[in-house]
Amino acid sequence: MNQVLRVNRPTVFVLRPEPPSQLAANEQAAIAAGSLYPLQSYAYADINGGFEGHVKVALRDRTIGGFNTWFVPTQAIQVEADGVIVYPHEDQATSPVLWINTGTLLKRRPLDSSLLPPEETVAVPRGQTYNLHSYAFADSQGNFNNHIKFAIRNTEDFVNGLSTWFVYTPHAFVALDNDVVFPRQDPNAFVLRVTANTLFKRRPVDSGQLAANEQVAASPGTTIVLSSYAFANAQGSFNGHIRFTIKYVKDDINGLNTWYVFQGHARVERAGVVVYPPPAPPAPPPPPQYVGRPFRLPGNTSTFYTDQPIIPGGSFTWGEATREATRIPETQAIVDNIIGLARALQPVRDRLNRPFQITSWYRPPAVNAAVGGASQSQHLYGKAVDVQVQGLSGRQVANAVMLSWPGGVGIYSNIPNIIHLDTGPKRTWGF
Repeated sequence: MNQVLRVNRPTVFVLRPEPPSQLAANEQAAIAAGSLYPLQSYAYADINGGFEGHVKVALRDRTIGGFNTWFVPTQAIQVEADGVIVYPHEDQATSPVLWINTGTLLKRRPLDSSLLPPEETVAVPRGQTYNLHSYAFADSQGNFNNHIKFAIRNTEDFVNGLSTWFVYTPHAFVALDNDVVFPRQDPNAFVLRVTANTLFKRRPVDSGQLAANEQVAASPGTTIVLSSYAFANAQGSFNGHIRFTIKYVKDDINGLNTWYVFQGHARVERAGVVVYPPPAPPAPPPPPQYVGRPFRLPGNTSTFYTDQPIIPGGSFTWGEATREATRIPETQAIVDNIIGLARALQPVRDRLNRPFQITSWYRPPAVNAAVGGASQSQHLYGKAVDVQVQGLSGRQVANAVMLSWPGGVGIYSNIPNIIHLDTGPKRTWGF
């Protein structure tokens, strides 16, 4: 295999993965856009995580300044093998994002902040985000004292000129394509589900008594993960409303995490079971009905719902495939591809007998471009899914399905909980 490094924009190669400003002149080399270098090998991470936003390359039959091993900024290059781009991998360009969920400190070492000198900590507010090159929650020696180790993707976002930091795990989370992938979501977390067109309100009163900025419209099928909810306090009920507090800062509404909703228009669920309002006594089972958001699909005359299984009796819903009906397939062929992928996934789900969390399924071209997906990603055709399986790493899932899966299987060191499965050509990467 003939591997080459292609430089896409002017950059600087360095002997150590640090900002050029911290290196001596003989430890860096300016490289022009369009440069090509034959490669002996390359790596974008090792057992300790990423290389501060760099790829480590070993040049073949070439040296620069007498050295053949250099670190190159990730965003400036691509690696090709026999003319095919092999780095970034498909969908690896969809970078994970670190969200700060509580005002906290970034740290250079995973220790209690009282043990660190001031220059090793940086205060960050709730809502701060960082596009990541990679992240890790453990290495060969164990976990990082309940911290997330992360490497920032873009040089311009480095903190104090440095890419790699630690953050206390309860104060942050990692999201991919806007879904939380670490820490793994609690399957018993409270979830608010909207069941009718309604308003979220800042106070539990009739909407006519509220200013425009104190209310936000919400449609049926909307779901929000909660940190808490209440239907009364010491002074009594909330005028027939549910007060709820949003768990993840990414889901805040108008920058606020505490709202009210009329209890007749919403419910609170836990592990799929309604916990409030209390369910009525059991009645004879009605015909199948769905409470999710209704929508239409190309090539079909009937109405579909976001909580409707893609295949009868299946585990995967149209809401998961279409991101709650916000990503409607453009053609019947894409609809058929989604159904085919659901049929292929169901035996895997049945055999592993664990919950599957879909982080990304169908992506229209505009969405795929916005999240940095590969230009020919199978997600564009409804034939690919990124999934997290409860209690298993992406590699463990891949080992379980490798022999039987009919299409592509990919894993990534910088997002270890995720596996990519598609019904395109049979191929593997990341092993």
